[in-house]
Amino acid sequence: MALPHEEKPLGLQIPAVPPGVEIPAEPPDVAARALSVAARLLAGASTFFFLAFVFAYFYLRSLNVEHMWRPAHLKPDQALGAAFIACLLISAGAAILAGRGMKARSPAWVGAATASVAFGLVAVALQCIEYTAQKFGPTDGAFASVFCTWTAFYLIAVLGTMYWLETQVATELRARREPARGAQGDIADPDRLIAGGLDAAVFYWSYLAAIGVITYVVLYLL
Repeated sequence: MALPHEEKPLGLQIPAVPPGVEIPAEPPDVAARALSVAARLLAGASTFFFLAFVFAYFYLRSLNVEHMWRPAHLKPDQALGAAFIACLLISAGAAILAGRGMKARSPAWVGAATASVAFGLVAVALQCIEYTAQKFGPTDGAFASVFCTWTAFYLIAVLGTMYWLETQVATELRARREPARGAQGDIADPDRLIAGGLDAAVFYWSYLAAIGVITYVVLYLL
């Protein structure tokens, strides 16, 4: 129990109520702050996860056992790779615009968020097409194994983030289609509840897209 002279954390808190009184709803600022911290922790975890593939790439490349690090036939499709990273960057840019639109209380943010999800899914589809077009698999040498596992895990991360963004859009559309009747407080203004989740999703997607740029440079250009 906090002492009277102790400072409380920044942000709104649930006010104290006497015994037997219904506890009021949690202020949206509390959830937004928690989601913001969680998104940054997730970004840190993603950094360490994908850093393992960066290390594997340069370590195996430096060893180049029997000069078989990357035989001549192990060439990813440059056109598909360029299209993949272009869709990724467009998706991240649209997500940033959606986040700014939400902060400006513009209803058009839904369109930008929808475009972000669409381009993100197109990027995933292009990488899957790359798997069918390339002439190597994960067992065809060191570079092939790093390429296939790195991109596969990255696609899983992208799909999860697209699902996260899509839930924000779906929640907003449902609130517009079926507005709460006679509701008070936060439910009457659903954007106050959605804003924290969207801001966290946009931050993480922007960070993951930056990891995607590093992935493209290392695997396709180096």
